[in-house]
Parts: sequence; structure tokens; C-alpha cells
Amino acid sequence: MQETQKKPKISLILESFTQLEKAYADLKKNLSISSQDFIQNRLLQDKVRVDFNLAFESAMRVCRHLSAVYNIRTTSKDCLEKIAQLVMLPNPEAFSEIAQFYVKHRDLKEELSPEELYTFLNKSLHLFKDYAKAVVEFVKRETNNPLLIDFELLNEKARHIKESIKKIDFVLAQGFEEFSRTPMYYDRVKYFYQVAYDSLFDICKHLAPKFGVKKFGDDCLSKLVEVGVIPQDYYMDIFKMTNLKNKLISTWEVSQEELYYTLLEIKDKVEPIMKEIAKSLRELLEKKRSTHS
Repeated sequence: MQETQKKPKISLILESFTQLEKAYADLKKNLSISSQDFIQNRLLQDKVRVDFNLAFESAMRVCRHLSAVYNIRTTSKDCLEKIAQLVMLPNPEAFSEIAQFYVKHRDLKEELSPEELYTFLNKSLHLFKDYAKAVVEFVKRETNNPLLIDFELLNEKARHIKESIKKIDFVLAQGFEEFSRTPMYYDRVKYFYQVAYDSLFDICKHLAPKFGVKKFGDDCLSKLVEVGVIPQDYYMDIFKMTNLKNKLISTWEVSQEELYYTLLEIKDKVEPIMKEIAKSLRELLEKKRSTHS
């Protein structure tokens, strides 16, 4: 039997580098002050040490993953250096210095000279950014996926949506009278609606940055309407979906009647919205391919 070739997991890489980016931004900000001010601020020193550990561990998560994918034997001390070599970064040995610094000082209870901390990180901080950028470009080339889209994730979430809507359809088809006297039905559709909505939201969260939406929260789906990914006709449907989800996860009481009739109104809109996102994604990919052909 032919062995299935391992591939980089896009979601793992993006999730890890999002954490790395946040830690990097905090480090850069907190190291921008003078060395004298830094040395006198113990709280800031502790914060920087925590953020450095987070940055290193986020980078290492990707490192271990790529080591497994490309069958590279590594340890915690040489993983970053070997992956830096793989993605053709200059001076890969500099990553060995970062690993040694982490191993030596990761225990926050151990004393660390603030001068040494400040000097080392100001010299080495840029390596985290260089590493993330080089790895991302490498994975884009290796997977022929210039937008780093996790199609496995999208297919999994689409499957959850379809299965959940089917189960909601079955319960609502029993009629409101049967629904109202069967407590299990209320819990069942509440659960499966949350699965369907969360899956749609996860699709949105993954794809929004690809469509140029950089900042979003609970309004992710509405943002996709604003940029034309989802047609304007669905705006009120999305508003009702989000409103119902927020009510269900809060202490707000949602009556049997409200849940039944709201779901009856919006359940058939979930899959079409998903398909509109898929349609816009296909157009984006075609546009991307045409510009590179």
C-alpha cells in the first residue's frame, strides 16, 4: 500500500503564527524604551520574559510540525536552526542561539540579568519575523497554495453545517405542537444550531483575511457582506443568525416559540450563505491564478 504523503497543516501554521505575531508585537513595543528605563522596570522585564517564551513556543510548534512532515530529525535545541535551513534563511545558526537562550532562561523563577535580556532580545527579535515570513513563503510554494487556504478545514466545517441543518430540519418538521411538548427537541436544535453557526463562523474567520478583512470579531459574517463576498440580500438573515446565537450562549431566555420560528425562518439561509462564500473564494482563486500566469 502506498504511503500517503504528509502535507503541512495550514490551520496549525496560521494559528501558531497568529500567536507569534501577537507576542512579537508586544515584545517590540516593550523593548522600544531605553535600556535604562527597561532595567528599572521589573514588571516590564517579567512581561517580556513571558512574551518571549510564548513567541518561542509558537515558533517551535510550527517547527516540530514541519520536522514531522519533512522527516527531519530535530531536538528542541536545533529544530529552529534546521527548519531555518530548510526554508533557506540566512544565518540559521542564529536560531540556535535563540533556542539556547530559551532553554537557559525559560524558568521565570530563575534570575536573569535585565541587561542581558534587553541586549539579547533587541539583537535577536527580528528573527521571529524573518522565520515566520520564510516559513509561510516556503509552505505556499510547497503546497501550491498562494493564499494559504486550509481546504480540509473548510470541507470539515461545511460537512458539520450540512449535517446539523439536516438534524434541525428533522426536528422542526415535527411541528410546533410536538416541539413544544418535547424538551429534548429544544436542546437538540439549540445544540445543532450552535454547531452550524460556529462552523460557518469558523469558515468566515479563516477566509476573511484572504478577502482583505483584517479586523473583525463577532461581526465577521457582516464584514463579508460589507466587502461584497456575501450578497447584501443576506444581511438581515446574518443579523438574525448572529442575534440568535448570542442569545443562546447568554443568560437571555429564548422561548420554545422564539427558537422554533426563528430557526424555521433562518435555517434554509445557512447553506446558501456558505455557498456564496465558496463562490467568492473560487473567483478570488481564479483572479490570483490569472495574475500569476
